[in-house]
Amino acid sequence: MNHRPDIVMRAEDISMRFPGTLALDSVNYTVYRGKVNVIIGENGAGKSTLMKILAGVQQQTSGQIYLNGQKVSIANTREAAALGIGMVHQELNLSENLNVAENIFLGREIQHGLKPINQAAQERVTEQLMVRLDQVISPQEKVSNLKVGQQQLIEIAKALAEQADILILDEPTSALSKTEVDVLFRVIRELTRQGVSIVYISHRLEELMAIGDYITILRDGRFQAEAAVKDIDVPWIVREMLGSDPVSSFLRPGRTFGEPMMEVEDVTLINESGNTVVNHVSLHVRAGEIVGIYGLMGAGRTELFECLLGTQQNYLGTVRLNGTVMNAKTSTAERIRFGMSLVP
Repeated sequence: MNHRPDIVMRAEDISMRFPGTLALDSVNYTVYRGKVNVIIGENGAGKSTLMKILAGVQQQTSGQIYLNGQKVSIANTREAAALGIGMVHQELNLSENLNVAENIFLGREIQHGLKPINQAAQERVTEQLMVRLDQVISPQEKVSNLKVGQQQLIEIAKALAEQADILILDEPTSALSKTEVDVLFRVIRELTRQGVSIVYISHRLEELMAIGDYITILRDGRFQAEAAVKDIDVPWIVREMLGSDPVSSFLRPGRTFGEPMMEVEDVTLINESGNTVVNHVSLHVRAGEIVGIYGLMGAGRTELFECLLGTQQNYLGTVRLNGTVMNAKTSTAERIRFGMSLVP
């Protein structure tokens, strides 16, 4: 293929067939050098399958991969690493009985010749990685003692230690707090300034718009669209993902709803730092109705749900379930008895 200096990797006509399923159908995908390359699609669109092929976890049924204009074959993850390709998987891949440093260097330990593993050197590098990720975690801390969000950051630290030229991040923020997401975004921007190319998978549209440079959309295992993020908006993404206008497609005309099941009036929550995280929110949910709550990271979505279920008990305002008032001191168990539940 003709090599363009702004393209570090190009996948052409990639197909992947599993028994009874064509997961990818002649997909073309471009990774731009030193940029954040977002890939998005509905569940089952083929995003993770394509990334696993690029990272050597799986091998495509057909199609070609080019790296810096040269055709390459990636038979396994070791070959991918040798080519400068690293991946942080959505599923955690840590050994809980090992400590942080041992996990980061598992399979590529620091040693000199036939000498034993240089644990001191591994711990020094681990400390540097923790500083880079704004984490106060000892290199000797067992991974089993860490929270899920911290374990996700250890996975990211493993990838950083490999010093990959292309770093694939599959849903990297799924277990992270807003503060941890901010740290990750800072690190991503730092890496792209150094020339590292990032491939970023997420379902969180606000993240993609905030961090992405280019976006590729897959639909039903096929390439659908590609654009520079600066040239598009969220409605464009939704239309390309779904193939139609979502409102006209899913809202049936003449649909009616029942009586109000939940009434929320003027709910406000001020956190321990004195910041207003939920600010005078009111809404009604009727029987048979689906009400979507949307906002950017840190907008207060999670905190609002915690108020509604009673896990936050210092909020102001009124919540009614089937006409019965639930005040701030009404327990979560009582709210569950009235028919409310929360899937975190």
